Amino acid sequence: MLHGIWRTVRKLRALILTLGVLYLACMGAGVATYHAGRESLPSWVQHQGEGSYEQIERVFGRFRGPLREGRAGTILTCSGLVFVVNMAGDVLNFTLPGALIVPLPFTLLYGGWAQGLGLAAIHGSSFLSVFLYLLMGSLEWATYVLASVAGLNIGLSVLAPRRQGVASRGAAFRPACGDAVRLYAVIVLILAAQAVMEILYVRKVLLLGGSGVPLAPY
Repeated sequence: MLHGIWRTVRKLRALILTLGVLYLACMGAGVATYHAGRESLPSWVQHQGEGSYEQIERVFGRFRGPLREGRAGTILTCSGLVFVVNMAGDVLNFTLPGALIVPLPFTLLYGGWAQGLGLAAIHGSSFLSVFLYLLMGSLEWATYVLASVAGLNIGLSVLAPRRQGVASRGAAFRPACGDAVRLYAVIVLILAAQAVMEILYVRKVLLLGGSGVPLAPY
């Protein structure tokens, strides 16, 4: 299994690197946009994500007290919920648009730009708090790129079967799906670690008097 994963990563390294660089460039553009004057942006951009905060509160609000107390069952439950939400987001927001190719620039590149807007505004009580916040975020952002590559590889293989060394689209679809499965094995490991880290970080925020929604450096 590990050999297959490594072989897939090597085969798709150019695509991974390309999308990764583009995503980081869009994040940088988002930071630059913020400093150039976020108030000049449309209101729907300025207030993006506010609706999702209400949904997060409905799901996780009831766990706030037990999580602050450090109950192991609550930590595992919340970590599992974060994992499921992030996994569903990777599939729906990045892999499926990647397979369709056309929506990918919006979901991945616009997402990177919007993420940059948020990053430009963060501040914390210490270097450590910001570092841990960025480390936690970077794990999740890395899966955006891998999930996009998983989908885009499928879309490109169907359009150009010789990408997979075969002549027909149907024959190219199968190995491309196999590549996606192996990439998702990596994504699962990353998101599992990220979910636990995020919940422990949220607990630290709660202990210091924060709400955890929206999540920001303590």
